Amino acid sequence: MFLKTYQSGIYSAFLLLLIGCRNSADELAPFHHKEDWLAEKAKNVVINYSDSGIIRVEVIAPEMIRKWEQTDYKTTLSKGVTAHFFDSEGKRSSTLTGNYATVDSKSGIMNVKGDVQVINSNGDTLLTENLILDQSKDRLATNGPVTVRRSTQIIMADGLESNRDFTKYTFTKVRGTLSVKGNL
Repeated sequence: MFLKTYQSGIYSAFLLLLIGCRNSADELAPFHHKEDWLAEKAKNVVINYSDSGIIRVEVIAPEMIRKWEQTDYKTTLSKGVTAHFFDSEGKRSSTLTGNYATVDSKSGIMNVKGDVQVINSNGDTLLTENLILDQSKDRLATNGPVTVRRSTQIIMADGLESNRDFTKYTFTKVRGTLSVKGNL
């Protein structure tokens, strides 16, 4: 008698558990796509990269999504990015901003798109729509149209390559140069 009551109690508890465990489609939505299982999401992100105890790069983004793909992470900064670059003494040497960025952790390539702007410590400003930052080579590059504003000059070109601090740069094809009196 005790055994039958015990078994009935277990079956009843099991049935109550099954009946009580119901989730709406909205509650289960985040688990429907397997690719989202391997993603990290964060808001108001500040990432500091340092070398020998000195911050070399500070990346600030309103939202970051990092997904695991095969052998590395793909990071998306879909709501904009600001990156401050620092020299070996810890002084800010340039700032990069853009509307959207992707980072491939394996190659160290950051692709910044949409209203991309780089300002160096001299006040020179680079404007373009797409810029590649190769972190392993500390190089900036684009094949697209660029405008560089300097204190006395505006240069329009197709393609540019520069050091990460945007203090030494070369153009692929200059389309025009304007001389300016006074500061812009």
